[in-house]
Amino acid sequence: MLIWYSNIPEEVTYYVTRIEDYKLPFFGMVAMNFLFPLLLLMNSDYKRINWFVVMSGIVILAGHYMDIFNAIMPSTVGDQWFIGIPEIGAILFFAGLFILRVFRALTTVPLQPKRNPFIEESRHFHY
Repeated sequence: MLIWYSNIPEEVTYYVTRIEDYKLPFFGMVAMNFLFPLLLLMNSDYKRINWFVVMSGIVILAGHYMDIFNAIMPSTVGDQWFIGIPEIGAILFFAGLFILRVFRALTTVPLQPKRNPFIEESRHFHY
């Protein structure tokens, strides 16, 4: 799709603005959304380590936030960008709402299945 934009000045300025004024968020977003998952999650050994998968998910989620930040901020504040208390507060607010909703839903259902014939086998399973 970028090839379609190659010689249209109106469309190229979108990328030029983000690369010139937002170098750190732009290239950080590229690294977190493309390079990090491609290089580290290609190996299946890493995907078996629970804390590694959780940390990878957090990095990818932060990369998605940087993607949205890069899409919105240049057109609203120009080159006067920063990540401060409002941005961090919004992230913490929605993370808290998500955690509250998930844990409240988990309290209403049993977490261990009943009458599962393979439950003992799964307790002793090692990969």
